[in-house]
Amino acid sequence: MHVDLRPFRLLERRTRLGLTVAVSLVSIAALCFVPPVSLGPGYHDFVDNRPIFSIPNGLDVLSNLPFVIVGILGVMWLSGRSSDRSFIERRERLPYLVFFAGVALTGLGSSWYHLAPGNGRLLWDLLPMSCSFMSMVAALIMERISLRVGFRMFIPLLAFGIGSVIYWYLTETQGRGDYRFYLFVQFFPPILLAMIIALFPPRYTATNYLAVAFILFVVAKLFEPFDKQIYSFTGLVSGHSLKHLTAGLSCYWILRMLQCRRPIQSAGESSATSPLGTCERQPAS
Repeated sequence: MHVDLRPFRLLERRTRLGLTVAVSLVSIAALCFVPPVSLGPGYHDFVDNRPIFSIPNGLDVLSNLPFVIVGILGVMWLSGRSSDRSFIERRERLPYLVFFAGVALTGLGSSWYHLAPGNGRLLWDLLPMSCSFMSMVAALIMERISLRVGFRMFIPLLAFGIGSVIYWYLTETQGRGDYRFYLFVQFFPPILLAMIIALFPPRYTATNYLAVAFILFVVAKLFEPFDKQIYSFTGLVSGHSLKHLTAGLSCYWILRMLQCRRPIQSAGESSATSPLGTCERQPAS
């Protein structure tokens, strides 16, 4: 399904920038007035605790493997010469390198956490995940709004993401755990990315892959609150394990986007549509 975004992009650039900045600032300001959010007493209670090959909580642990595989593949591909044609400038790789490194480390951290769920281990799950979320924000700003601004915002965005996790952990150790800033880091970036995609034209083709990744991410988040219900229905797999698998697949489609995309000035916006999964020229959206 093709969505015509031209009416949004016909607005003056200053207006589009103003909307993006205003929504971001209002959201951050509103966050300060939200009361502290705790994890809840049952946060670490997952329904599927069956061991696999003597691994406790086997499926919740092993379902993180796609994160590790996709993350390593992404870092390796970005480090090779074959990725040159997917970027106009070399520094545009940096947020994606951090993104995929974060994905791989999220797989390791989440596996470590699910072996024995608890606050101490959760820290190592959330830290790399926050870096991946913030890296995607920086990448889209660099590609669609301003390379210079996105590059300058990259470190502050990472610091905000990491800081949200450290803040939660420190407040948790003091008996007043406050999870709201990390929740913001997890849920606001997809909203901001959707705004940027809608308001600013791409410099690269293959953005349909990004749409697939976004849909898979949403599906993964929908699996999470229905951990017990899905396990009760299937008797085989829990909602949390499906969340891991679907989110890992979402990260894979981001890698495919990078592998298949080309700068628009060399590929042309009028290139013919080709099926997802191939690396033929893709139309911009």
